[in-house]
Amino acid sequence: MTRDPLHGVTLERLVQHLHAEYGWDELARRVPVKCFQSNPSVNSSLKFLRKEAWARAQVEGEYVKLLHREDANPVIDAVKRGQAVPANVSQTKLHAALGWMLRHVPQNAETLRLYFLPVLAQVQDVNFWPDEARMPLLNLAIEHSSLGEGDYDPGLIPALLDRGADPNDARYWLPLLHTVDVEGLAYRQRTRAPRTDLLDLLLARGADPTRADPRGHTAHSIAEAYGLKAALHKLPARS
Repeated sequence: MTRDPLHGVTLERLVQHLHAEYGWDELARRVPVKCFQSNPSVNSSLKFLRKEAWARAQVEGEYVKLLHREDANPVIDAVKRGQAVPANVSQTKLHAALGWMLRHVPQNAETLRLYFLPVLAQVQDVNFWPDEARMPLLNLAIEHSSLGEGDYDPGLIPALLDRGADPNDARYWLPLLHTVDVEGLAYRQRTRAPRTDLLDLLLARGADPTRADPRGHTAHSIAEAYGLKAALHKLPARS
């Protein structure tokens, strides 16, 4: 008997999982319903989906498709089951699994030891950027290194840098600028106090604080826009 993939899954958990995987913009593209297109949030989406059965059915269908893709990856399947990470997995699946883990698995000493680091140890090129990935691994790790409340932890980032991740990779957004933006958003949204630990780490590993993105933004100008005084003391103004 085939197990119902929706059995025991609350609507809230379903929406949170889809949002963590895709973000609101991509989720609205995949499931073009009002609650994802206009001022989206988990709470407003739940209110809408509980009233509109047709919309809930579309969201459930997208969730089931995502589960099938996850379960087809042997690394993701092992992590979900709490099993040891398998060996001899393709590089594409390893990168996909690390991206999925960064989006869905909390980073702490236990999960780093059991899952993140064993998968990373099998990755041959940490700077490889698969076509289906939204951003390189280092940027993804930055985006998910300091969300929510509690003590700041750089998580997988030091290990990525040890394995050769480029701290000046400009293919997506310069990691230093991305870091300052993540801290600025946390400060603006009051989700936690901004920290400079990751900024210090990237600078120590060779990130160039004078580099600018194509629009001329530097880490200093972004920190200035957010009013991050602690970061400004560590970053030179562009001459």
